[in-house]
Amino acid sequence: MFRLLACLCFTLSAPLCTAQSLSKTLHISTGQWPPYMDQSRRDQGCVAKLIRDAFALSDFKVRFVFMPWERAYQEGMKKEFAGSAYWYFSEKRAQDYIYTTPPITEEISRFYHLKTLNFVYQSYKDLAPHRLILNQGLTYPEELLQAVKDYEISIVNATYTTKNLSYLLRGRADIAILTEQTKASYAQSLTEAQQQQITYQEKPAFIKQGYLLINKHHHFLVSVFNNGVEQLWQDQNYYNDYITNCVKTRLRTVLKD
Repeated sequence: MFRLLACLCFTLSAPLCTAQSLSKTLHISTGQWPPYMDQSRRDQGCVAKLIRDAFALSDFKVRFVFMPWERAYQEGMKKEFAGSAYWYFSEKRAQDYIYTTPPITEEISRFYHLKTLNFVYQSYKDLAPHRLILNQGLTYPEELLQAVKDYEISIVNATYTTKNLSYLLRGRADIAILTEQTKASYAQSLTEAQQQQITYQEKPAFIKQGYLLINKHHHFLVSVFNNGVEQLWQDQNYYNDYITNCVKTRLRTVLKD
């Protein structure tokens, strides 16, 4: 009887059986990127809360596993993980994971540096005389990565984004790339005097949208998450609170069916 049921399950309702075989607690790999993903907060970040709330509508619990970003990306592809949160778009990532539909952030990244640095940013070529921090595992525009090669820009590879500002203050690098809100979060650990030493270029380094990535082993979770987010954002109070206290820009217009 068991073998017959297993056969029927496989042939008639494989997606349903996949959902039933996955634990109701989803493990999602991630890294530190406050205020969006922040293991020091009770809700683990405002984006973490959105992801948790979206899956809760289908009775899934979420456990975020924090680790360095490069490792988080690799771990998220293992079958025991539901996916990885959260990432900008790249063709490479689209081959490894399934992108969910709604972008859940839109972030302005800027070049931060000490006020004493002689640096005016008009194009990526202007980075050439300086040491630029690139964090392992993060997504950078192809144009920037190509400029690094073309103009032989000196790169300081860093594992943890939490150390970017200290690298500048200690003279280990000249320029760091952070979003406005992430920089503000990290700056809270600095003294007032240290904060006053740091400035930024008004022209954005780049602007990117963030997405939850779903492990291909659990593709049914794409629609679970997409539908959950859409349902949450139909509540105007929930949506406005998310925009005001998290991403600071409106996202509803880019939602797809």
